[in-house]
Amino acid sequence: MSNNNVIAVAKYKYKYYVLPNLCMDTQFNILYIKELLINNNHINKYTRDRGKALVIAHDIQKKIDNEYGVIEISI
Repeated sequence: MSNNNVIAVAKYKYKYYVLPNLCMDTQFNILYIKELLINNNHINKYTRDRGKALVIAHDIQKKIDNEYGVIEISI
């Protein structure tokens, strides 16, 4: 059985953030992700291109074994 994790592509204020290895049970919700993006704004890299963000997320998925794959979320 694989890990209970997900790679999220979060759209927030016309920017797309790739958040790898989020726990599906505790970390994958709108409030947690929004807080993560606001508090760690200097750490998180972003792109304005949705396609590029999805390609980055799928490249990460090739390296990380996860159960839920890549999921997009709008905040």
